Amino acid sequence: MKRLFLGIVIATLAYSGWWFYAAHDLRSSVDIWFEDLRTAGWDATYADITVRGFPSRTDLTLTEPTLMSPNGKIGWQAPFFQILGLTYKKGHVIAAWPDAQTLQTPDGAIEVKSDGMRASVIYEDDRVLRSNFEAAVVNLAGPDETVALAGVNAALEQTVPGLAEYRVAVAINGLAMSNPSVTGSLAPEALATLRTETVMRLSDPLSLTSATDTNPQLEALTVRTMQVDYGALTMKLGGHADFDEQGRATGEVTLEAQNWREALQTAQDAGNLPPEIADTVRDVLGLVASLNGNRDTLDVTLGLDRGRVMLGPLPIGELQPFDWP
Repeated sequence: MKRLFLGIVIATLAYSGWWFYAAHDLRSSVDIWFEDLRTAGWDATYADITVRGFPSRTDLTLTEPTLMSPNGKIGWQAPFFQILGLTYKKGHVIAAWPDAQTLQTPDGAIEVKSDGMRASVIYEDDRVLRSNFEAAVVNLAGPDETVALAGVNAALEQTVPGLAEYRVAVAINGLAMSNPSVTGSLAPEALATLRTETVMRLSDPLSLTSATDTNPQLEALTVRTMQVDYGALTMKLGGHADFDEQGRATGEVTLEAQNWREALQTAQDAGNLPPEIADTVRDVLGLVASLNGNRDTLDVTLGLDRGRVMLGPLPIGELQPFDWP
């Protein structure tokens, strides 16, 4: 009986020692990560850091974390941030965000309010293998527009072990915008659904320390499928683009819009589109649609030439170069 009791005591002490080691290692890793960010030119601070969850969990909480990229374009701050894990399941953590936080963007600050925002990350030797993100509700209030999202789910997965290629899928069950910029007044404010699946190739694999090292550069992006149901409109997008060192896209994309005539008529009936403008837009879009043999479905192929958007030989716009923070 004494031997059994002694064995239990020794096992308890050994496990306790392991938990304190794991907790200390996690806290030290976060400390080092923030220090590496500061060395890389980031403004990275927090008020306090704690680890709880003994005996089976290592739940780390950062109080008042603040991040700002070296160029000052991208930033984030929140009252707290949590990294939740199990002591016996290394390489799998869950990140949990507060209900309110602030994002800094090149266009100004965005106030973020959410419900159930969290993500899981599975990694090995610091390399991200796959990740999932979900939120029941996300409301974004920016300088000029407010966006409300519902039923947000996203997933990232490395397609081949060791390669810097990732499949990214996003689904949004509901979205509303105070000032829709995609179609203006051609559709109502509510966006019913969005589904997209893409494959991106980077210069280097994603890692937990990507922000503190040289950021992987986007080399290629393939849009396998993207469908947006927006009022009467159903829009589909697909294509492929390669990116040069300046982040400029070269490739080809196909845009398909169904029920565009109904969307125009809805906007006209609601008084958002004057009849004379509606007739002109209808004629122009009808001409473009007829080039592909179907006047009711707008099916356009656009070329991308180092950021320039081409309709046949005609340049019709320009994309901003893709740039990491």
